[in-house]
Amino acid sequence: MKKYIYLPLILLLFCGCSINKVEEESFDSIINTVLYKDTNLFNVSFEGYKFYLPRGAQISEQHDYNLEVKDSNVFYYLYIDTIAYYYKTKVEHEIDSDIFYSKNLEYNGNFGYIDITKLKDKYFLEVMYNFSKIEAYVEEDDLYNSFLDICYILSTIDYNDSAISYRLSNKKLATKSEEFDIFTSKKDTDNFLEYVEEFDNYDANKDNVQDNDIINPEKDDN
Repeated sequence: MKKYIYLPLILLLFCGCSINKVEEESFDSIINTVLYKDTNLFNVSFEGYKFYLPRGAQISEQHDYNLEVKDSNVFYYLYIDTIAYYYKTKVEHEIDSDIFYSKNLEYNGNFGYIDITKLKDKYFLEVMYNFSKIEAYVEEDDLYNSFLDICYILSTIDYNDSAISYRLSNKKLATKSEEFDIFTSKKDTDNFLEYVEEFDNYDANKDNVQDNDIINPEKDDN
């Protein structure tokens, strides 16, 4: 199973909102003011793409184009679909009114979706945007800030067309790429609950990550 990314962000915009009771208006506000924002900010660069990783976050693993990042007690898993980006693939997402929050995204040529599913006392977040996707499984107290961080990271992802084109033209490199489907929400799969259980157990085990396993890209301290 492939999993990927974390990110933190200190926010001043919504400090008056309650984390324990996040309303739809608050999610929409984050989407409009953070995700739907053109920015050229980045401090982490890999072959094919770059983005901004806020201070305090650490990349714990890299799997081809994808990353796993930890900050505090939350793991974020980032999937990058360079093939879909190269061919400008677009798949429609159906809003699910039965889950905690579901929304289609579209801004300035970018598209995607948000599915947040409540399972007992935790929340499984899936945010797909700009040919990338972030997943996280969080406590209720972390829900608001986690959603904010996810939107912040996805808004800064910028692709390197030349590097992606070269990799796709090189058959040997292309065959090494991991296959996954960022367009399909995990909630729509038959083994969704099994996936989330594995996700949760995996998070608990990752507390044993050693410092020498951490990848520390050169970051801008400003």
